[in-house]
Amino acid sequence: MHGFDRRSFLAGASALAVAGTAMGAIPPLDSLAKDPTGSASFDAVQERRKAAKARLTALEAALAQNPGGESAIVLASVIHGARSEAGLTDFAYGDGNSVYPVTYRSGQHTQVAAGKAQAAEIDFETARIAADTANGLLQPDFLLRRALTAVETAQFKAAQSESGSQVQAALESQIVALTAQLAVAGDRPGVGRLPQGRDYYAAQLGLALSSPVDPKAAMKLARQRLVAIWDELDDLLKAQGLTSGPAHERLQRFARDPRYLYPQSDTGRTKMVADMNRMLDDVLERLSVAFDLVDIPPSQVERMTAAEELAGVQGKRSGTSYIIDQRRTRDRPVWTLPSVVHHELYPGHMLPAAVRTTPASALQARYGGSAWGEGWPVYAETVAAEISALDLWPEARIGFLQWQAFRTARIVADIGLHTEDWSREEAVRNLNRLQGGPIYFITIDEDIDRMCLAPGANAAQGLSALSFLERRAAARKIPGFDIKAFHRAAMASGPVSPDGFAAALKA
Repeated sequence: MHGFDRRSFLAGASALAVAGTAMGAIPPLDSLAKDPTGSASFDAVQERRKAAKARLTALEAALAQNPGGESAIVLASVIHGARSEAGLTDFAYGDGNSVYPVTYRSGQHTQVAAGKAQAAEIDFETARIAADTANGLLQPDFLLRRALTAVETAQFKAAQSESGSQVQAALESQIVALTAQLAVAGDRPGVGRLPQGRDYYAAQLGLALSSPVDPKAAMKLARQRLVAIWDELDDLLKAQGLTSGPAHERLQRFARDPRYLYPQSDTGRTKMVADMNRMLDDVLERLSVAFDLVDIPPSQVERMTAAEELAGVQGKRSGTSYIIDQRRTRDRPVWTLPSVVHHELYPGHMLPAAVRTTPASALQARYGGSAWGEGWPVYAETVAAEISALDLWPEARIGFLQWQAFRTARIVADIGLHTEDWSREEAVRNLNRLQGGPIYFITIDEDIDRMCLAPGANAAQGLSALSFLERRAAARKIPGFDIKAFHRAAMASGPVSPDGFAAALKA
């Protein structure tokens, strides 16, 4: 590490130009990526449904021309997502990847504070809520209560504004509609309870991943991965002297060991950031073992401002740096932090940006982009561990496995909620056991609620990460396997779905 300058991990960027035209590969079709309207009206929903089918027709026609190069990779990456989205238009409920018209996280009520809410759009949402209630398409009661609280809060804010009378009145009507739905709603959380709900979930999962996936097979794969993770965690925790009780409870006890905790003070915060920058320097020195040399811009971990922390801002990437949330330093043991560095910076989120020479395709961003956007960094944590980037911190292997358990357990919980009729309580209990307790940035209860609102999204992210491991295991059986070429294909054409990545490997 002596004499190392993180700004000069360089050279050879030209070697990665092989897939540098992903965005411009099929420009006429890429213009289809945007929806014709964002309105919540019934007519607008139908327009979006027609657009989804037209988009698929155009993409199928392009695929039939058997294009080569980057066009083939882009089409392979998006076609299943487009098919899934078009399939979702056959259901009598939902709108694209949204199940419910208004939730505690979405709807015009979220725009009130910024002064952007529109009374007419609120009325459109309310009409759809009423129609869903009449048709028995009910949001679960625990989510409805959160939605009601959010809308009531927004209405109170609108009442404080001189120009908010129409918005306030529209929100009052929406509160009435949500209250009426709550009176008849049950507590079953998954979409499997809806008409043809399991088929709907499979389509949502296919849209999120933009590759075919059998939920049952995915559940089995994730459970097998979790068994391997927890077998190793069990041994590592025993080596730490934690031998009694279930492994997930022992992990939570280890997370409270004061030897690995930073003081809740300015000194503690400063040391945490310094340690993370040492972790960053270390992993950057090791990247050339598994990746082509590329120009790395100045990058570092930085402290968040006190004002942002007070406002509840979470950790975030800003430019080429990671701004860490340190509100609760004692909930961030040092052994959990190397994988945060590897995920948020290098070789996670930041490395593909250094590799790509052109912007990402709007179509690829629409179909599978979010899954790849988290799937790659989770896989990158594995690569960092393999190139010995955990060695400076002996307990970091435990943190790495905890993060892997968290991502993989989300697959199981997502699929269990929506296809196996889990109750919310069952989902919370299982997720607590499978991931070893809550992780820093989201509670288990909140994670489950978000899974209810976005079926398939979390499962797709975890499955994207596992797909890299599966593809690599298969590729290693072929003579001449080159790990750097494998990673080049994954990043230079990204975001790529598992199907798109298979096409990139063949290119």
